[in-house]
Amino acid sequence: MALYLVTRPQKAEHLRNPSGIHAALVDAASGPAAITAANALAPHLNAPFAGYDTTQVAATAAGGFVPAIVQGEVLGSAYTGPGRGA
Repeated sequence: MALYLVTRPQKAEHLRNPSGIHAALVDAASGPAAITAANALAPHLNAPFAGYDTTQVAATAAGGFVPAIVQGEVLGSAYTGPGRGA
């Protein structure tokens, strides 16, 4: 499966969650599947990645890859490439 970065769209302050989770890195078959996989990483929250953007960052995940959530900004505010609503 492909590796996806799931990020909050730029200027989407309404999508911030109280846990400060801003991104996830997951392996999934598609963008929508990446959102589902990211939400599964935080089962104590109510779909914290709903409405987020997905960007495929690799065709396959390397051996030993472990999905992860990111608290805080994963991309700098000046970045306007994929995953930041450009």
